[in-house]
Amino acid sequence: MSGELQPGDLLPEGELIAELDISRTVLREAIKVLGAKGLVEARPRIGTKVSPRSHWRLMDPDVLAWQTEYGFDELFLRNLAEVRSFIEPGAARLAAERATEEEIAILDKAYKQMEAHVVNSEAFIAADMQFHFVILAACHNEILEQMSSAIGEALEISRRVTVELPGSSEAHLPLHEAVVEAIRTRDADAAENAMGELIGFVQSDVERFLQRNDLEEKVDDGDRDAATGTTALRLIQGTRPAAEQRKNNL
Repeated sequence: MSGELQPGDLLPEGELIAELDISRTVLREAIKVLGAKGLVEARPRIGTKVSPRSHWRLMDPDVLAWQTEYGFDELFLRNLAEVRSFIEPGAARLAAERATEEEIAILDKAYKQMEAHVVNSEAFIAADMQFHFVILAACHNEILEQMSSAIGEALEISRRVTVELPGSSEAHLPLHEAVVEAIRTRDADAAENAMGELIGFVQSDVERFLQRNDLEEKVDDGDRDAATGTTALRLIQGTRPAAEQRKNNL
């Protein structure tokens, strides 16, 4: 994840055993887990090679959490916003058609929590995640429900980026309220449109963040690569890996 090993590189299994003070059996089990997530490929009589990024299960909750520890580049953040633009407006439409009264009440409560904690980024993000989780659950589609964990990780990553922009959280509130009202009144078209506008706003915020980030790096000599003279992208990191959050919530 850090880039220390590149695609095609062999895992230094002997070094890992010594450095981590583990047995070869434990290492092999760990490699199986990484292989199942597309990160490495074990080949008989050759060893274990790092897989190309195109083979990674990028939406796997663990892969997302591990990447959060090292940050994300511009392409990932843009791709993430695109995926949300495909999934969430349609989910809002289904929620308007299928949500129970109890789910609508939970959605409204989540929105009110966002409104109450707009200046508290951690509480605001938690309420925002609940808001989007409720909409996915209200679709009553088992495939979307299965996807909710990965989407939740992606949502947290995206929100931690946009919440850093001054005024972004306040500006998002009216669009969230429009989604709630459309679902409450069973207006599927309005729900889909409001969510589409909201995700469009998120995409614009991501671009604003990346532009600001790039500008800061250009004036920060400390971030320059001494070998190439170029500036590396400052990676966006959450305050706490999402996998750790899930474990602590159990």
